[in-house]
Amino acid sequence: MTTYGKTFHTWQYDRDDFPYGIPQLMMGFTADGQASDDMIQARDERLGVSSSRKRQNRTDIPMPQVAPGANMWETGRTVQTRIEETDFKR
Repeated sequence: MTTYGKTFHTWQYDRDDFPYGIPQLMMGFTADGQASDDMIQARDERLGVSSSRKRQNRTDIPMPQVAPGANMWETGRTVQTRIEETDFKR
């Protein structure tokens, strides 16, 4: 709840078996309607989980106030990491 659905991924697990490249800031679905019902159902079946049961089990978790600008789909801007060569300081 407090990450706004954002995490740093060290690599895309479905592309390589080793962490090539730099970590990327990724966003998860955090609200109803962001993911299609068919996609959620397929994921639940593939992983043997129930999204509706998980939702029901989490009803006692309070919803935090979302900081302005925290959701990139509202502003159209996001943060990304980059590789930069720099001089070594002794």
